[in-house]
Amino acid sequence: MLVGCKADSLEFKLTSKQIQSVVDGESVAVQFDAEFSLLGELDEDGRADLDRLIAIAEEVIEIEDVELETTALGVKVLIDGSIPMTTDTEEKSPWFLKVSNWDESTMRVELETGSNFKFLVGAMESVNFMLSADPYHPVKFKLKAKGAEVVAPAVEIDGVTHLLYRGEVDGRLTMNFSGGAFDDVGAGFLIKLP
Repeated sequence: MLVGCKADSLEFKLTSKQIQSVVDGESVAVQFDAEFSLLGELDEDGRADLDRLIAIAEEVIEIEDVELETTALGVKVLIDGSIPMTTDTEEKSPWFLKVSNWDESTMRVELETGSNFKFLVGAMESVNFMLSADPYHPVKFKLKAKGAEVVAPAVEIDGVTHLLYRGEVDGRLTMNFSGGAFDDVGAGFLIKLP
């Protein structure tokens, strides 16, 4: 089934305006695209398990579309949806983007797991005891901002890896977080809004 239930890629599209809305007390839905690999052919039993997994995920995650693509090695599962971005540390969604104060003028944005993560793990294991949702995934943030300052640790930007990236965003910035520490901790960055 899904290889370790860890996404091959997880991409979030967000704006500095959305982050400001969260700072102002709103909860915002952030679009995501996720891609998972299935090794080998998808037989009837595998398809039935996949359908059950998708139904379970739809109970706790806002999923807009699911597509299957056949590849030379198996099947790719492409999922489009949204998760909350909030300051609420008690958020229930299995995954959410948490916005918190870093200092007086800088906010931290990071991928976190919410209280429904444990439900999702248990429900997936009930379909197949070898399946379990992974709390952390390779993450790509596509940030649209004007005049915002960003600081990001151990990140790849435009094909260049930075131990610590610092720069001003006037337009778009794509930040890739994968491997190493990000296998055990949620990806995130600091932003100083204009």
